[in-house]
Amino acid sequence: MNKIFIETINAPDTIKAQLKVLSKDILFNREITKGGNGYIFFGQNNILNTAVAVKFYYWGGNHAYHVEPKTLAAVKSPNILSVQNAGLTDGSWAYFVTTHCIDGDLDDLIEKTDFGNIKAIDRTSQILIGVGALHESRFLHRDLKPANIYIGETGQSVIGDFGSIQFMPNGRTTIPASGHAVLYRPPESVVTNSYGFEGDIYQCGIILYQLLGGFLPYDGMSWLNKAETQAHDAISNGTDRSIYIDDCIKSKITNGKIINMSSLPPWVPDVLKRTIRKATHIDPAKRFQNASAFHVHLNNIRATVPNWEIREGVPHLHGKNSYRILEDKDGNRYVEKSKDQVRWRRDNYFDKQSMAELVEQINQKAQH
Repeated sequence: MNKIFIETINAPDTIKAQLKVLSKDILFNREITKGGNGYIFFGQNNILNTAVAVKFYYWGGNHAYHVEPKTLAAVKSPNILSVQNAGLTDGSWAYFVTTHCIDGDLDDLIEKTDFGNIKAIDRTSQILIGVGALHESRFLHRDLKPANIYIGETGQSVIGDFGSIQFMPNGRTTIPASGHAVLYRPPESVVTNSYGFEGDIYQCGIILYQLLGGFLPYDGMSWLNKAETQAHDAISNGTDRSIYIDDCIKSKITNGKIINMSSLPPWVPDVLKRTIRKATHIDPAKRFQNASAFHVHLNNIRATVPNWEIREGVPHLHGKNSYRILEDKDGNRYVEKSKDQVRWRRDNYFDKQSMAELVEQINQKAQH
C-alpha cells in the first residue's frame, strides 16, 4: 500500500525517496490538499500506534534564517505540535513528523462554533503560550492563522505548520517576511517586507478578532468596493486579477482597515476591542511588547469580561443569574432569566428591542 501510494503522489523525487525511508515505520494513506505551503501526508506510525502527519517544506533560501528541524523539535509546549522526527532531504527540502490532530484545526472549529468572549480569550491565551515558547528560542512562526492552529487531544489550541518558521539571529530585530496568507500579513511586512516578533503578535490579534466573531472573509472579492470590483472586472488576465485583489487587500492592511470592529457582536466589550486594536496596531512598537505581555493582559481583563456566548443560536450571558435573548413569532426580542440555566422565566424588566441595547441593559443589571 505504501509503495503504491508513494509512487502515485505528485511530489519531487527527493520527497518520494524520503517517504520511502519513513514508510518503514509509517503506513501512509492520505495527502492533504488544504494550503499551498509544501506537502503534507498523513499516516499511522506502526511502532507507536499513533496518527501522524509529515510536512515537507522548502528549505532553500538564506540559510542565516533557517530553523534546524531538530532544534525546533526540542521546543516543548502543550500548545506547540509535538515533533516526533525531523530532518533534511537535500539542499531544498526539509520535513517534520508530528502528531496528527484528528479533531481538525481552528478554521474548522470557527466554521461550526460560535465562540463566546471567555472562550475566545482562553483560546488566544493558549496560542500565546505556544508563541512565547517559540520566541524564547528566537523562532518566528510568520504564518499564524486559524488553519495552522490545531485542536489537541484535550481540546486545547496547538500551533502547527512550521513551513514558514524562521530563526531570528542574535542582534537582529527583523527578518524577511513570509509571502503566505496575505490577509494575516502585518502592515510592516507589506510595506518593507520585514517581519519581527511583533508580526506574530499582530497575527494573534487577528485570530482573537475572528474568535470573537469578527468579519474576515477568505474570498478576495469580498474585500473590493464597487469601484474596485469594476476595475477588477475590466482586467482580462486571471493572474493580473489576483494581483489586483492582493494589492487592494494590502492597501487595507497598511491603512489599518483589515479589521472592522462594527462586525463584532454587540456583546463584545470595549476592553476586548481595545485589546484587538493594540495587538494589531499598524505601528509594531505600539503593539504588546511580547507574547507574555499579551497573555498577561488577557488574564487581567478576563474576570471583567461578560461571559456571553451563543447556544443553539441564542445569545446567553452566564453568571450568578444567567440571561438569554430570544425572539417571539413576530420577531420581537425578549429576555429570560435563570439561576440554574435549566428553568427559565421571562424578565419584563427589559424594555429595549435592539440587540445592542438589550445587551447593555443586561450587562448593567448583571453587575448589581
